[in-house]
Amino acid sequence: MKFSKRTAYTLVVLLILLNITLRYPTTPHEIGWDSFAIHLMTNSISEFKYAKWWIHPASIGGFYPYSYASAVPFILSGMSQCTGISIEWVIWLFCVLIGIFSASTAYLMAGAIKDDDIFKYLVALAYSTSMGILYFTTWTAATRGLFIVLLPLFIYLLIKCRTSIAKYSTLTLILLGVLIAIHHLFYFIAPVVISYIIVTIFYKLKVHVSFAKIPKKFVYFALPLCFLGMFAIPFFTPGFIKGESKFEWLLETQLLDYARMIGLLGIFIVGGLGYLMFKHDKSFEEWFLLIALICLTPLLHVEIYAKWFFLPFTFLLIGVALTNIFKTTIKKKKGIASTMVVIILLLSVSFTGYYQYLHCLDDPNPYKRHMEERTYVGALWIKDNINDDKNMIAGRFISCRVFSTSEVPTLTGSGTADLAYGFVDPQKLEVKPVRSPFSVQFYFSNPYKTINHSLTSSRINNILNNDINAVSKSWGIRSIPRFNLSYYVENTDISNTFTRSVQQTKDNVYDNGKIRVWRLD
Repeated sequence: MKFSKRTAYTLVVLLILLNITLRYPTTPHEIGWDSFAIHLMTNSISEFKYAKWWIHPASIGGFYPYSYASAVPFILSGMSQCTGISIEWVIWLFCVLIGIFSASTAYLMAGAIKDDDIFKYLVALAYSTSMGILYFTTWTAATRGLFIVLLPLFIYLLIKCRTSIAKYSTLTLILLGVLIAIHHLFYFIAPVVISYIIVTIFYKLKVHVSFAKIPKKFVYFALPLCFLGMFAIPFFTPGFIKGESKFEWLLETQLLDYARMIGLLGIFIVGGLGYLMFKHDKSFEEWFLLIALICLTPLLHVEIYAKWFFLPFTFLLIGVALTNIFKTTIKKKKGIASTMVVIILLLSVSFTGYYQYLHCLDDPNPYKRHMEERTYVGALWIKDNINDDKNMIAGRFISCRVFSTSEVPTLTGSGTADLAYGFVDPQKLEVKPVRSPFSVQFYFSNPYKTINHSLTSSRINNILNNDINAVSKSWGIRSIPRFNLSYYVENTDISNTFTRSVQQTKDNVYDNGKIRVWRLD
């Protein structure tokens, strides 16, 4: 089905406005934990004019100690230097832009599967306004956001390779290189590419070999059995699922996470999947979608990352189900079902709006996802009153936040920032490869490790868990003069041994109720 130009333009404008509205800031400052580590990396690029953590070619993709995938910090630093806008607000602008772009990439991906305007628009609307996308595209510099925005574009280019191998293969490889420089989620791309190759070979063979004799009932039973078999693999393979009760973990942790990321539209996934499995005369693109889902199914159990990678595929299934409902009701000239779909779409957006605007407001948890105003004010005081030739250490959960605003060198435990600001000497690192590419751990941990150096995060933990006044100094406390730490920034929401000992003998130079600054020398 095709929309008229007027309808298409109106819907596009409304979708853009909706995406901007959903990303309107509801917190006083930047959101997230990883975001502030990326913020610090961005600051260092703007200050030093290059990435100081690039000490090996593998550092570009974050495969070397004290490195991180570098694409997003470079983009943010470039935007800030070109516009003159502070990094904090550049991050907000960046999120709005990629949020809008997520609708475009989802639209292209859906069009590669099925050239139907209703289908394409529904997928674009559902994908760009889902909590899974908004979580990492709302005032946060976390690199997963850009990755899941570009992933549908990669799927689109991969499918299009069938129509023009030279052009689209080149674009696909270029985008793959970009994704490698964005986040390690690119590992999940391997099953998708394998699925494309399998379906391509199948269609090549179909020209020369007749598959007409294969009973359709066999296909109907084979596909569900493949899904169940692949889903069961992690239950019998060590390392995939952690904990004693695998089923309890699956239901209480994973299912709730997926439900929150996908929202109310998740109820249509089963319908879309069932339709594709039992549909006659599947197209190349539909076979690709099914085989990709089968190959990815064992990875559903990868707790932290899998849910983000699955988002494009789940919303394609949702789009299939919703489109079928619309078309069926249009043919029968009955508006009840289509009205219900519209209501569900409105409820889905409302669900997203609830989490965006209401769920986290007045959160009593001291470990808030956003930087509080008092933390920001304290960081500004530090910026104005402490020379940047002094070094600091900060309490848990605020070190990167304070440093990103104050710009006074702070030992954070974020290895990349600590290297960039001189707390780690790259010339003294002894690094060796420790894992084989054929090992699973090679892809879940760095393939290199330092053999003569303790991570700065472990030193910070040791400092905060020990008494600065103790007669017998721990190796962490002995690190204070080693790192030339002159000030301690206390997070009053969290108490520890180091804080209590500092309060007994050191001078307090600033206190706003949330942030206290103590002189250590």
